[in-house]
Amino acid sequence: MIDTTTPETRLRRLLALAAASREAVELEWEREKRERIEAQIQVAMQLAEDQTQEAFPDTLAQVVQADEWAGYPALYIDGIEYEWAIGPCAVSYLDEGVWLHHALASQPGSMPEPCWTLLVPCVCGNYRGVTVSDDYSLARELQHLTDHRDVCFGDCTPGDLEPSAARLAELRADEEEAA
Repeated sequence: MIDTTTPETRLRRLLALAAASREAVELEWEREKRERIEAQIQVAMQLAEDQTQEAFPDTLAQVVQADEWAGYPALYIDGIEYEWAIGPCAVSYLDEGVWLHHALASQPGSMPEPCWTLLVPCVCGNYRGVTVSDDYSLARELQHLTDHRDVCFGDCTPGDLEPSAARLAELRADEEEAA
């Protein structure tokens, strides 16, 4: 009788060991990546909270609570995990479609500085980004936005919001005139 079972060769054993070793290493890399992402998110939220408390003690610090920040990890350049295209950041929803974005902005040769941007819906359906740096600039910009809430300055970025009813009527009137 001929034995049809093939004994495990050293090469087959080596292939199985190498596959198991590779899988273990890749699982460890994934775990480390998840930990890095979670750490970036936590640091972004903590920085946003701390720096907002310091820069806006009379306004935002009174309205935005620590647990109201949502953190986001860095976006990397072409998958290179040490070169950020966009650094970690945090956002907080302020109601009425307005968001507060916090990130660290850096200029070549200088230390990163905190940067706050109000993301405000525009009548055209897009969003305006308004940079603020302290209680005074926040008050000034909020007043400006309130005074000009029905005006699109053309410096908006695309968003998913529907244009306001007034803006839709204006766009439709322009389309009818063109036809």
